[in-house]
Amino acid sequence: MLEGVVETDRLNLINARTLAEARGLELSVSESTLGSPYAIDVALSGGMQELAVAGSAAPDGAPRLTRIGSFHVDVMPRQTLIVLTNNDVPGVIGRVGTLLGDAGVNIAEYHQARLAQGGEALAAISVDGGAGADIRRRLLELPDVLTATVVRFEV
Repeated sequence: MLEGVVETDRLNLINARTLAEARGLELSVSESTLGSPYAIDVALSGGMQELAVAGSAAPDGAPRLTRIGSFHVDVMPRQTLIVLTNNDVPGVIGRVGTLLGDAGVNIAEYHQARLAQGGEALAAISVDGGAGADIRRRLLELPDVLTATVVRFEV
C-alpha cells in the first residue's frame, strides 16, 4: 500500500511498519485460515471513512479484484480501472459504454454489482490504455452516475 508514495529504494514487510508510523499511519496485519490462501483483504480507514478492497492472485491464474467496499466484483485489474457508483436504473451501463466508446476507450471488462435492486450500484470497468480527467468529468455528467474514480496500476 505504501509503494509509490514513499521515497525509498527498499520497501518490504520488515520496514513497512516503521515507514507507515513515520507518516502517522497505523499498520496492522492479520492472517486467516478461512477462504483461499491466495486471497487478500485491505482496509484503509481515516476519520469517519473506510475503504476496503479484496482480491486474489493464485499462482496459476490472473489476479482478480473480488470486492470493492461492500460490493462483490470479479474483474482483473489492468493498467486502468474505472470505478463508478450509480443509481441502479436501466440505461446506465449503455450510457457509460457509449461515452467510453465515443472517447476511443476500449472496455476490457465491465462488472456491475448492486446490494439491492433499485439502490446504489458499483461498476468496476477495466479498460485498455488510459482514461484522463476529461473522461472522469464526462462520466460524472451522465444521468444517475454518482461517483467516478480512475485507478492506475503500475506494472
